Amino acid sequence: MKFKKRVLRAIHEIGGCDAADEWSKGYDDGVNDAYKVIDELADEDPRIWQIANHYGFTSQANMLTEEAAEFTVALNKLRRGSSEAYEQIKEEVADSIVIALQLRLLLGADEIDEIMDEKIDRQLGRIQSEGETGIEKGSFNNRFR
Repeated sequence: MKFKKRVLRAIHEIGGCDAADEWSKGYDDGVNDAYKVIDELADEDPRIWQIANHYGFTSQANMLTEEAAEFTVALNKLRRGSSEAYEQIKEEVADSIVIALQLRLLLGADEIDEIMDEKIDRQLGRIQSEGETGIEKGSFNNRFR
């Protein structure tokens, strides 16, 4: 959700109730919601911004291509039965995510987050239409199908 919408929603919750006791409850809930939003925004790692600003879009876009290629190599090693493949895949996924987070910031995190939300919702809709419900998050069988 866009920053502006999140802040406005949190501020909206701060007051506006008719009864004094209800107003107080609304005020407290609103303040708590505002703190939650601020906490979420504070979770953005400033180191990601520092790296992204230092190297810039073109450099990091090229780096993501390189990291994706390294992920492909590690995945091919897994297919061939390499005992070190899982650790290599974890490393390449971490590298790719760090670079992708930089590009997210450089391109506009709010817009990227909205696109991600739409894509996640669309895919969950596809899964639901396939009749696959009740799958446990993170279960081993689902991780390595």
